Amino acid sequence: MDNIAVIIANVISVVSCTMMVLIGLIKNKNKILAAQCVQFTLMGVSHYLLGGMGGVVATVVSILRNLVFFKCKPSVPLKLVFVALSVILSLGTVTLNPVTWLPILATSLFTWVIDSDDIIKFKNVMIITVCMWFVYDAVHLNFISAAFDAFTVVSTGYSIWQIKKEQKAGEN
Repeated sequence: MDNIAVIIANVISVVSCTMMVLIGLIKNKNKILAAQCVQFTLMGVSHYLLGGMGGVVATVVSILRNLVFFKCKPSVPLKLVFVALSVILSLGTVTLNPVTWLPILATSLFTWVIDSDDIIKFKNVMIITVCMWFVYDAVHLNFISAAFDAFTVVSTGYSIWQIKKEQKAGEN
């Protein structure tokens, strides 16, 4: 692998990861999905430059899903299409090692709850899926991304705490 490609991929990854952490602070689901499209594009380029094709597939499917769900109301059949697309496109890029399937599982789980009106549930699923990426990144020695995954869990948890605090203040 070309050293220049590795350096470029890591610079792109740092920008993408910074966006990922900041997305955890957003409280509006549509703004989260829009910001994710940009973040996923950058991360997909980084995965591609580093040869992580499972990550590329997961990010491409996530971008397509977010764009379609801006235009169409998520339905069970449409969600199943994106879950199936994730699995089918991944068949040539992942191995029997369960860790290589974590990005696909994370993408599928997020797809399943994308239409939840409960922002707390939505953000809790964000935390679970980012934890899956954390394991994937750590196993693949992508420590910068793993660290940012951890920061994203913290920022999203903080956002949940803020939302609950605002909800409680509104009740009083």
